[in-house]
Order: sequence, then C-alpha cells, then structure tokens
Amino acid sequence: MSDEKPVTFAMRCMLVILMAEARELPNARIADRGLDLKKEYRDRLVSRGWITVRKVGRGYSLELTEAGWAEAIGQLSADPPAGAGAGGAALYTVLNRLRGFLDRSDLAASELFAPAESDIDVRIRKAYAEIAVSAGELVSLAALRPRVTGAERAGVDAALVALSTAPDVRIVPESNQKTLSAEQRDAAVRIGNQDRHLIAIGV
Repeated sequence: MSDEKPVTFAMRCMLVILMAEARELPNARIADRGLDLKKEYRDRLVSRGWITVRKVGRGYSLELTEAGWAEAIGQLSADPPAGAGAGGAALYTVLNRLRGFLDRSDLAASELFAPAESDIDVRIRKAYAEIAVSAGELVSLAALRPRVTGAERAGVDAALVALSTAPDVRIVPESNQKTLSAEQRDAAVRIGNQDRHLIAIGV
C-alpha cells in the first residue's frame, strides 16, 4: 500500500534536487547542500514509488524512479505547499517560470534535465551490473533500457553506439530473430546496418 501521509516541503525539495541532477546522488552530498532528509521521509518517498535508495559503503545513494520523475516534473506547475515559507515561495516562483519557458520553447522537461552522455554511459553500466548475474553475460536491451532513467531515447542510443567500441563491451543481434518479442525489437539499437538486441559488459 502506498504512503498516504502528507508530502512535506523537504520531500518535494528532494525530488527537485534529484531531477535537476538527473542522476543517482549520495545522501551525504545532498545533506552538504543543506537538505538532510531523515530516514522516515526517505522511506516515505520509497513507499510512494518515487525514489530508490541504495546502500553504498556507510551511506546511501538516492535516485528518482520513472514515477518520481513524473512527480518532480509536476512541481514545475505546482503551488508552494503549506508551510514552505519565503524560501518555498521563491523556489516555486522560479519553477513556475521555468514551466512557462519550457512550454513556450516546446521543450520537454526531460530534455532540460537530461544527464550528459558520459553520465548515460555510467548509467548503462550500472543498469547492466544490476541485471547480469556475472560479467560478460548477454542482457536484453529491453530489460536494460527501463533502468536508465531520466535520459531520452536518442541519448541512450548514442551512448550505446559509443560503448559498442569499448574493449569490454559487446552489443550484438539476437541470433534467433524469430524468438524476439515486439518489446525486444523496439528496444534494439541500430549500429551499422544491424538492429542489436543484447549487450554484454566485462567481456
């Protein structure tokens, strides 16, 4: 069951920070910027399906889910929550103006907050490590793409093409094309004159 407790201003700020950074962030780094979100509130964001929390060493790293991205983008057109004070009024004034700029420019928020391509490379490698049982195992791009959050399809495709030249990466077609589902065909990346459906890293 999802968390029905109110979403606090600090929780909304966490979503906005993660959206602006468009990548996984250590909680300690966010705390250094002045937002030290306690475990109770992090857990509530997890319960709502908006962030993932991953144990890294002695600390934790946070990242938006797809639902979290949608909620964070929604803040661009939201009113400041009750009790947000002068800082909240200022923040939401800027966010609302940013929403207007995106609308006038016919830009999606995901285009503005897209990670750099080099960061997408890191995300692809991280997503692969989460799926593969061992290094060098072939993994379907259909399974990998949903884990590379916050990046446009074109950016992921470009990063995959660039990664295909790395000495430890293989991106290959499915040998038995008849077994491919529609989802697997759609997730393929075009490299050269071939659609490629599988990736292996650490070969």
